[in-house]
Amino acid sequence: MKLAAAALLLAAAPSAAPDPPRLDMTTFFAGKSHADNVIKIAFHGPHKLIVDSVGGRNKEGEFVLVDTVREEGKPVRTRTWVMHPVGDGRFTGFLSDATGPVDVVVAGETATIRYTMKDGNLKIIQRVEAQGDGKTLANHVVAKKFGLTFAHVDGTIRKLD
Repeated sequence: MKLAAAALLLAAAPSAAPDPPRLDMTTFFAGKSHADNVIKIAFHGPHKLIVDSVGGRNKEGEFVLVDTVREEGKPVRTRTWVMHPVGDGRFTGFLSDATGPVDVVVAGETATIRYTMKDGNLKIIQRVEAQGDGKTLANHVVAKKFGLTFAHVDGTIRKLD
């Protein structure tokens, strides 16, 4: 009897776990999104960093994201990302604030974004991770100068439409 019950339990159990969900960067950033962040720069107090974005494809098929950046204590500015896929889970392109290419690697629910700011001394590593609701990303940015952490950003990015 115990053997039959065990066989029934095994037969009812799922045979394999489903593939983990994967972050789709272009779907997430298509349309409007809003980021609420706190930036902490070395030797300064933390302050707000708000980014409102609009994304979509241009006529060449590249993904374009235009950010309106509001950093407390600084004038409002706009930056533009232009990205295209270069393989499974990989994107490359440029950012108006960066020197050289931007590299994006998506692994599961996390994307890692790397680039160098225009001054050439600030190396950026940004990690965004999809949250369970499908409309929110946790956002973590580390900026390094001469190999030392110069600033970091922590916050959330919400898909608005």
